[in-house]
Amino acid sequence: MDNPHLVKREHGSPQATKASGTILIVPSLPPPSMRSMPHAAPVGPARSQFLRSEAPPASSVAQSRTQFNRSEAPSYETRLSEAEDPLMMEMRVRQSVRSNSVPSSHDDMQQSFTHRSFTDIGMKLKACNDTVGELQQLGIQHVAELPELVMVGDQSSGKSSLMSGLAELNLPRSGGVCTRCPIHIRLSRNREPVWQCTVSLQLDYDYCPTGPIKKSDVTKANPFPPWVKKPHRETRSFKTIFEKAEIEEVLRWAQVAILNHSRNSELFVPGEGAYAKEIPLEQAATETEAQFSPNIVALEVKGPSLPDLSFYDLPGVFLAPSKEEDEYIVQVVKNLTSEYVRRERAIIMWALPMNHDPENSISLGLIRDARAQNRTIGIMTKADLIQDTASWLAILRGEKHTVGQGYFITSRSPDEALESAAQWEEHFFHTGPSDWPNEFARFQDRCGVELLTKFISRRLSDAFTDSLPSIKLKINERLREVRQRLSELPELPHNVEHEVKSSLLRFYSEVKDGIKDSEFLSEWNTLNKQFQACLIKMKPTCLVKDDDPPPVIDLNMSDDDTSSVTMADTPSNRKRPRASDSTIRATPTKRTRGAVDMSPIKPENDWPRASQSMRATPMPPAVPNEDQSPFRRFYNLGRQGLSITSIRQEIQKCQTPGMPPDVIPQGVYDPLIQKAIRNWHDALDAYKEHTIALYKDVIYRALDTSMQSFIRRNIYATSREYLASFIMQAEQLQSAKLIDLYCAEMNGMFVTDDESYTRYKEQELLVLRRARNMNRLRVAGFAWDMQNANSEEDRAKQNDFMRKHLPRLGDDPYAAEIKVAAVVRGYYIAAAEHFMRSVAISMKANLFMPIARRSLDLFLDEKLQISEAATWAVAGLVLHFTTCLALLYFSPYSALLFPHHLHRPRLVLLNTIHLLTRTPAQGRDDSIYARLMEEDDTIAVQRGQLRREMNKLTQAIDSINQLEISGGGARRAFYGAAGLASDMVDVDMDSVMGDEA
Repeated sequence: MDNPHLVKREHGSPQATKASGTILIVPSLPPPSMRSMPHAAPVGPARSQFLRSEAPPASSVAQSRTQFNRSEAPSYETRLSEAEDPLMMEMRVRQSVRSNSVPSSHDDMQQSFTHRSFTDIGMKLKACNDTVGELQQLGIQHVAELPELVMVGDQSSGKSSLMSGLAELNLPRSGGVCTRCPIHIRLSRNREPVWQCTVSLQLDYDYCPTGPIKKSDVTKANPFPPWVKKPHRETRSFKTIFEKAEIEEVLRWAQVAILNHSRNSELFVPGEGAYAKEIPLEQAATETEAQFSPNIVALEVKGPSLPDLSFYDLPGVFLAPSKEEDEYIVQVVKNLTSEYVRRERAIIMWALPMNHDPENSISLGLIRDARAQNRTIGIMTKADLIQDTASWLAILRGEKHTVGQGYFITSRSPDEALESAAQWEEHFFHTGPSDWPNEFARFQDRCGVELLTKFISRRLSDAFTDSLPSIKLKINERLREVRQRLSELPELPHNVEHEVKSSLLRFYSEVKDGIKDSEFLSEWNTLNKQFQACLIKMKPTCLVKDDDPPPVIDLNMSDDDTSSVTMADTPSNRKRPRASDSTIRATPTKRTRGAVDMSPIKPENDWPRASQSMRATPMPPAVPNEDQSPFRRFYNLGRQGLSITSIRQEIQKCQTPGMPPDVIPQGVYDPLIQKAIRNWHDALDAYKEHTIALYKDVIYRALDTSMQSFIRRNIYATSREYLASFIMQAEQLQSAKLIDLYCAEMNGMFVTDDESYTRYKEQELLVLRRARNMNRLRVAGFAWDMQNANSEEDRAKQNDFMRKHLPRLGDDPYAAEIKVAAVVRGYYIAAAEHFMRSVAISMKANLFMPIARRSLDLFLDEKLQISEAATWAVAGLVLHFTTCLALLYFSPYSALLFPHHLHRPRLVLLNTIHLLTRTPAQGRDDSIYARLMEEDDTIAVQRGQLRREMNKLTQAIDSINQLEISGGGARRAFYGAAGLASDMVDVDMDSVMGDEA
């Protein structure tokens, strides 16, 4: 045929194609109906020899590839027997058929996808396999099943060595932790000469242990106990490395991290995490929370010479664990393998070692149970240890253990370095030692990891190309469903960020005004006066009555003859004179008008009893509604806190030998003062609680006022919860401050205002002496001659009476004790006034002032995760430094400050400033504002899940669209061939995202 682009093709007949003067011989494809049928054995030796000896020059091959858009490599569907001759074929340009009708079935759509534009996509192995890897990492398998390569095999089947060869990595080959979770490896060719590996943890399950796990716990409904399926995948970055030598250690630590689900994965990052720095890897591998995990360790590897592949490596299936308590793991690993194998679009790579009997393969039984033989590639490993050659040849010929994708043979010496493993394998199979039987020469085109890599790469690309329309339609259908569910949720305000910030600004303004409000200040001032009155009323009273017997006084002498007063001590056993005794009676028996009887005297408005103390200035401040004071229950705590007898005992205890009796030891005062001040503790707690209640009321009232329209939304409940935490922290801080003040007063006497202390002491001394003198006169029998002192005239008469009769009693034996009591009570008043001022100042400084200084604003913004202050602060410092550097750089002295080799373009500095000024805004997460404006936590969680899913689906559609665009108009061709309008397949993303603006 003159035109090389015209093809006359008949299946089963040889075809010849001209390409630049060279005849290119390629096998023809079987009919589509035969592509899914299992094929027994690969090509024979005739074809192998022909391809090696008669292959055209590379230039011809490249040119023919350009013209016909075909690869010189044989298709995986081709199966030729030994007797068959190579098929010849010519290529022609296919006529583009455009149909305006909608395909009647999914099969029609699949056929339309075989349009040449999509064939172009299929030829782009890198683009297809990269897209597959991206979709797998997004975790959209719940929406559309993706083609995937899955490596399965029994323990010790050579999977690890095989995976190391495929990925060109030194992966862990020994047992232990490397067999206890799946690994997903994504390989991608990098145009730059840089090798890079990013390790992450893909968490699809939560670890929920409830006790020891038994074999009976593993059921169909619970295949991986105690792991529970999560609603959505969570991906955690682990570490990015740039040296191949680090991959084995990083991979092992990543699996240790995934087996310690409840702990922060950053602890296990080698070289960085605290746990990884302190604990050896071998020890960490034996001390994990879980013995097995269905979660995935993902490796994304980019390098200049890597194939474009994405595959899973599953733990090896086994029958007996090393420990009896791990018996359940046997079934768990089988369940994991079955789950991956049963996926309809999974391409299974079954590893079986040639030094074991294939009849004993556990993995083959799982593959058969899943009816997945047609999707299985058999990979014979450890060819250098082959046993029973006849049995393996029978398998290769398809006589037993038939799998749909045929078999490959590999051999990786454990003693060879990774860099020389491929050369060693090539030497072993083709020009190597005599250990490799000649009977396998006809299968040389299926020997070696390199040929296997090319085959599975093309197989994965073809599978993805075939399923791409279905995947895209399912993703778009799910996008519409997500959009519909989002539209059914309660509507958020149009601008959630504005509403959140406006409501918070109103709250901050309200609470600041509330602290300054006259009503609040009036209530707090009343509380301060009530507390101060309580402290004064708690002043310790002093019992001035002593236990000594009364003196005997001759009352028949003239009252005016005081110089002849005789006084004799009465023996201790003498009875006290009674009022009716004639020896002490000075008035008639009948009560005369104005006389004072012996009946009890009222404690207020009248002269108190001799056993009671008299009050001294200052009097308690006038308190409104004192009857409603919250401190009334503490008023009597100081009653009879002192007595002259107890003071005498304290003096005697503190006196040292030889000390004059009229000298008061210094150690007498502190215990008495501490006993009095100790009563402040409970009253102080009550004062703090009532102040905090006022403080809390102001804050919550401001919150209710400012967020009246958002009471049913999360921002109100969340803010109230965080405000409770803020108030609790403020209360704890204030409690510590008050305890410090209280303990400072308990340390002992410390006077700074000498004038006030002296005044209070002298006033207390007058009151105590008067009470003491009244008591002495009463005991001596003069009580009935005393009158009530309700006026200045009466008080003057009493003073005259005491001046007239007290000399008859002589010196007071308890005068020193009265002075001590005056010191204690005077100091108490001075200390109470100072303590009250200190407490009020502390309350104001630690509770009210922080609100004015925006401490509450910063606290709440940080808790709500909307604070940008810290970011701006750091950015501001760096920006200031960079600006100064820029000014120096642009100055005339820059040549002196910056050596020539350190010069950089000015654009670098300007770009740095630009990035710094944009950093806070770019770091903002708008979803936080949306969550705060939700009406219910359940709705917020649901909305967040739907948004995350929509983002993943959107990324998946973008990846597919990019793949189609790279195929050279493939998208338009597909829609034209399928007769579909683009709006049937694509979701209007602007409308989808519009609801979330």
